[in-house]
Amino acid sequence: MNTVHLTVNGEPCRADVAGRTQLAELLRDHLHLTGTHLGCEHGVCGACTVLVDGRPIRSCITYAQACEGANVVTVEGLGDDPIGRALRDAFARHHALQCGFCTPGMLITAWDVVNRLAPTDEADIRRELSGNLCRCTGYMGLVAAVRDVARQRRGMAASEGRGALAPTAAGDEPSAPTAPSPIAFEPFEIDPIHLHGAEPVSTTGAPEATARPMTQVEGWTLVEREFVIEHPVEALWTLFEDVPRVAPCLPGVHNIESVGPNRFTGRAEIRFGPVAASFHGEGTRETDAGGRTGVIAGHGSDRRGHASLEAELRYAMSGAMPGEDAPEAGPRTRVDLAIRFRIQGGLAQFNRADLVESFTDVMLAEFAGNCERALAGEEVRAAPGASGFALLWRMIRARLGF
Repeated sequence: MNTVHLTVNGEPCRADVAGRTQLAELLRDHLHLTGTHLGCEHGVCGACTVLVDGRPIRSCITYAQACEGANVVTVEGLGDDPIGRALRDAFARHHALQCGFCTPGMLITAWDVVNRLAPTDEADIRRELSGNLCRCTGYMGLVAAVRDVARQRRGMAASEGRGALAPTAAGDEPSAPTAPSPIAFEPFEIDPIHLHGAEPVSTTGAPEATARPMTQVEGWTLVEREFVIEHPVEALWTLFEDVPRVAPCLPGVHNIESVGPNRFTGRAEIRFGPVAASFHGEGTRETDAGGRTGVIAGHGSDRRGHASLEAELRYAMSGAMPGEDAPEAGPRTRVDLAIRFRIQGGLAQFNRADLVESFTDVMLAEFAGNCERALAGEEVRAAPGASGFALLWRMIRARLGF
């Protein structure tokens, strides 16, 4: 393994990769920047195009370790760049995309073409875009979009008293956007999901429970959540201490194969659209009965080679006051969770903030409901796997209120 240091979309990054790891694999599987698409993987189609030190390259045939110290910009990094914004608007206005698979690489190439040449002749634009293949649009909309933005670029240069193609200073090379913000996606918001009291409530010495936005730190995705169970702390803590009993409460966990004082092994399954992964792995846990806190860490891989997963869950339990809507209710327990994970392989393409947060919310609501049933002596609902489509349907049902 080799450690690679580079700057991606304005953020310093490091990753431990094998010598033959492609830059595209580093971006998608290690940094979860799945806007960079992999098509032919032979450097022909251009879907994987990114900027390296201001120049477009094929990330599918570029070794990650060859980019040591480089400045890389992916399509996510064009979010706040003026040319990037203008191109996105023009692509939409001129219907320059259909299936969208070639679009990230096409936007990167178009950014370079406009920034470097600002051509307005159709033949020149077609020649410059010839390295990016599109199977849907017929290229007319693409050419029109690039010509539109190129004309704007020339007009701006003329109004500033510079030659149409002159750089901003003598000898300057076109430069990639500096420290841009990622493109913002509208989150899929849902109303709180009510499963046996798994809704936020006021707690002793704490503000109303909230869900903090997902963050990414050094390749890890971090999700923080809070929920409430309608049982006393002692009962819930006892359930959490019994790994074979609590594990089936989490959707997708098939079985716990072995349990030791601080270690366990087991199997879980996740499906998201056409991609499915059955993880077999092992984990460790540490608990503090006095403080009612615990840490569970684990790692596993899909036997079919589709994905690998590392995860850590930290939890803390505390007594909660009855809610204002049910002052006569009995003891309640608030659970604070901090989950961090990183995925490599096929499932990494679904690691988008809005999907992950909605997926997590519904998973936790299912888990809370199953914990309620287990504590009440009821049968825990069996779940064959954590299915993205099934959970999406539950989110839609919750949104519509039925």
